[in-house]
Amino acid sequence: MNINRFLPLLLLPLFAVAQAQAGVFNTVHFVSPGEFALGGEAELTFSDNSGAGINFRFTEGLNELMNVTGLIGTGGGDRKFRFGGNVVFDFFPDIEDQPGIGIAAQGIYYRLPNVGQFEATAIPYIHKSFVSGANEIEPFVAIPFGMAFSEGKYKAISSVVLGSMFKGSEQIRYSMEFGIAVNHADSYLSGGFTYYH
Repeated sequence: MNINRFLPLLLLPLFAVAQAQAGVFNTVHFVSPGEFALGGEAELTFSDNSGAGINFRFTEGLNELMNVTGLIGTGGGDRKFRFGGNVVFDFFPDIEDQPGIGIAAQGIYYRLPNVGQFEATAIPYIHKSFVSGANEIEPFVAIPFGMAFSEGKYKAISSVVLGSMFKGSEQIRYSMEFGIAVNHADSYLSGGFTYYH
C-alpha cells in the first residue's frame, strides 16, 4: 500500500474555511527519550461554526514514560490563534500483543472573536501498531474531556476521537483522525504529518 496516494486527503482541510481546534494528532505515538518529533496538522470542523485551522507541534521524549509537546496554530472562524502543550504518560507501551495505553494532560489557550478561552483536558487513549512488510498502521481511540474557562465562567467539554497514523518512511508518519463532539466541543476531521528524529 502506497501511503502517498492518501496525501491529498490529509491536506484537504487546508483548503476549507473558518473554525478549528487542536486534535489528538501524534500524541499516541511515543517519542523515545532524547529524540523529538516535529509535525503539522490541518483541521476542518463541522459543528455550528465550521472552519479550518493549522497547528504545528514539537514533541520531546523526556524518559521511558513521558513525552512533552508544545503547540502553536491559527485558524479562521471562531477559534483564531492557539498555543499550549501537553505531557503524555505512556503507562503501557505498545509491544507484542499488548496495545499501548496512556493519558495526556493538556492545556491550550484559544483566542476567540472577543475573548480568550483556556481548555484543560485529560486525554486517555489506546492504540496498537499493525505491521505488514514495510507497511505500518497505528489506529487509536481517545476520549478527551475536561473544562473550558472563559470570562470567569467554565463549562465541561468532551469528545471521542477515532484515528490512525500511517508509516510513510522510517522518519515520517501521516495521521488522520475524526473527532466526534459529545459536550461543548466541535466535531472535526484532521490530518497531517510528523517527522521523527
